[in-house]
Amino acid sequence: MKKYITFDLDETLMQNPFSKWVFPEIESLVAPHITLNDGIFPEIRKEHKKRLKENKDVAAYDWDGILEQILLEQNIPLTINIAELVQKHAEDPKVYLLENNTLTVLAELKKKGFSLGVVTNGYYKYQYPVMEAIQLVEQIDRVITPCKVGCAKPAMHMADPLLKDGEVIAHVGDRLDHDVYFANQLGAISILIDQRMPENLKLLTPEQRVQQHDYLTEIFQRKIYGELLPREQYKPKQIIHSIEELLEIEWE
Repeated sequence: MKKYITFDLDETLMQNPFSKWVFPEIESLVAPHITLNDGIFPEIRKEHKKRLKENKDVAAYDWDGILEQILLEQNIPLTINIAELVQKHAEDPKVYLLENNTLTVLAELKKKGFSLGVVTNGYYKYQYPVMEAIQLVEQIDRVITPCKVGCAKPAMHMADPLLKDGEVIAHVGDRLDHDVYFANQLGAISILIDQRMPENLKLLTPEQRVQQHDYLTEIFQRKIYGELLPREQYKPKQIIHSIEELLEIEWE
């Protein structure tokens, strides 16, 4: 039976080209046709949030579908393929690993006998070209995406393809509401990666950091979480500031 350590992608292992390259290009393509003062991106984000609120989690990450709907609503006579734009911009230095030693760390984890998986809410057609460009695919055994399994994190069913031939030992990600909650539901070790961790807390162990009440409260209060309450299911078992720390964890 395989022992999986799984990872989120964006803001955990890699930087995708959406914010700095894909969405700005869409704005420039649409600009001659649009009457919206703030451009089209706020409409894209609003539709994304609307779909999440309606529990249409898979559709919420279908950026091509969202854009197509908005273009129709605004009577804009354009066809824009976001997946093709991602492929266009999936090149150095537009996309990159967040840590220079990422591939080395992942290789070391595999030497320890772990299988490595990616569990991401990004569609395969948006994520895989970036993973290829930064050579991440060479270290990843399985890529799980909403378009493949019909759900999105934090739904436990995201792990179903992995549970057919193994168990998820740990999941590493940057979001309490997506990654930590997902891992906790599975009974896996939930590992939050926080690249904004104060220097003094880096002296503590990943387990000790979770016990720092003020620090954990500050994380929960970050803007991305809205009114997320500090309930047990959202609390990580460990907090790291670099994936290199994964090599120091006693997994047995």
